[in-house]
Formats: sequence, C-alpha cells, structure tokens
Amino acid sequence: MNTRQETVDKIREFNRYYTVQMNFLNTNYLSTSYSVAEMRVLFEIFTNEKCIQDKIVQSLCIDKSYLSRILKKLETRGVIEKSKGESDKRNSVVCLTQMGQKEVSRLVEQSKNFISEKIANLDAQQCDELSKSLTLTMELFKRAERDFKVIPFEEQYRKDFIDFNKDWITTYFGKIEEHDIEEFENIDKDIKNGGMIFFAVRNKKALATCMSKPLDGHTWEICKLGSNKDLPHKGAGSAVFEASMNWAIKNGAKRLFIVTNSTLKPALHIYRKFGFKEIKLDNYGYERGDIALEYLINE
Repeated sequence: MNTRQETVDKIREFNRYYTVQMNFLNTNYLSTSYSVAEMRVLFEIFTNEKCIQDKIVQSLCIDKSYLSRILKKLETRGVIEKSKGESDKRNSVVCLTQMGQKEVSRLVEQSKNFISEKIANLDAQQCDELSKSLTLTMELFKRAERDFKVIPFEEQYRKDFIDFNKDWITTYFGKIEEHDIEEFENIDKDIKNGGMIFFAVRNKKALATCMSKPLDGHTWEICKLGSNKDLPHKGAGSAVFEASMNWAIKNGAKRLFIVTNSTLKPALHIYRKFGFKEIKLDNYGYERGDIALEYLINE
C-alpha cells in the first residue's frame, strides 16, 4: 500500500473516531436544541459580527438553500436578524441579536467545558503535543485544498494591490488617507529597500495581497492585506499574510508590527491566529487606526 492510500485510510479512521467523540452523530449537539450545522453557522456569525450570506456559504462550503433554511429557523428563534446588503440587495447581511449574543456565548462555553472534560486526563506536555499536532493537521489540510499559488510581486498585479486595498478602505471607512497614497505611490521604493508584496493567484487572477516592509531597526510592518471581493478566495488571505511574515523574518526582522481597526474582525482573526498580540500606542498613524499588534521573533 502506498503512502497516499495509507493517509486516506488513516483520515477515514480518525473521522470515524472523532465524530463519535465529539457527539456529532446525535440530532442535537451537546444536548442543546441546535444541530451541529446550526451551531457552526451561529459561531461563524459570532466570530465575524456581521456576515454576508454568500460569505457564509463560501466559508462553510455549505449548500446555499440549506443555509437559507438554517438562517430562517434561527431568525424565527430570535437569535439572528437579517438586513439587505448595501451594494447587493439580494445578498443579506446576517448578525446576532442581543439574545443571540448571549445564547452563542453560552453555547461556546458549553462546548469548551465539554472538550475540557475530554482532555482532563492529559498532562501539560500531552496537551501541548495535542495542540501542536492539531495545528499541523489543519495547516496540511489547508495546503492540500489550495487551488491557488502564492507569488512575490509582479508588475501585472500592481493595480490589483492598489484596487483591493482602496476597495476595503473606502467600503469600511469612506476615504483614502495620505499614508495610503504614499504606500501606493512608493511600491517600487519599498521593494528596493527590501520589502515585498505577495499575491495569491488562481488562473492569473489575483485573489488576495499583503505587503511586508522594513521600518526602524529590526522592526518590519505587515500591511495592506486586501482581497478580491468578486472571486472566492478562501485561505488566500492567510496564505499571503504568512508569506509576508516569512519574508520579513528571513530578511532579519526581530519584531513584526501591524496597525489596523478593531472592526475588521476577519483580518484580526488572521493576525491573532499567527500569534500577534495587541499593544497600546499613543499615535496609531492612521485616522482609522485604533489597534496595533506585534509579533516578537525569538532567537
């Protein structure tokens, strides 16, 4: 039997074990009144605060009509509310109601307690080994499912870098700031000074982009994380962000730095997933900046 077939068999074995251990085979999850699918949709909305319905479809790889039925049920229960999207009236914006916030917080705590009981007999070292193994497993699956490649700056994607970033800035904050214009106009200078812009590309179409550039001393800034709003790009943002981090570290960075806004939950999720921690500043540089994060590289 070859290695690939052995891997397939082991994944199937793990699936059979995990679905039982996590109580996924029962109609309702953890003896709640919610199914596994309903819980997962609720957590997606909880994590992202306001979700575009089509984004939930992309994120969870769920059938659109099935999601509509789930959302209708959750709306009837009073835990979510829907409104029309500003740019596309056919695409609903979904968010939790006040009751929904309390309900999902309770469900999250219940899930944490359930899993804590499952690993109660593991010591600290075993917990660390399990955590690292799960992190590696998720990363390998993500790499396996990628249908795009990550590339360094190419001239043909310069406009995408500018357009993706202008789009999200104006969408969320209404205007482009002077710092933004400077970065757009000085791409060549930043790359000449050692920085780099990365793109996730599929069929010669850019899906996401992110920039890494040196600041003072051994501090590098990771900035201008943007994505293509017109094409599905699951995993592309994380991929270009990771490439930007690795570029900085490879080129001598000892500290990575980010300025952003606390309303940008998906971006913050990526930053924290890669180990960035919040820091306080007297001046965030941008009018829209209200949160900064850093990542320290250990020797």
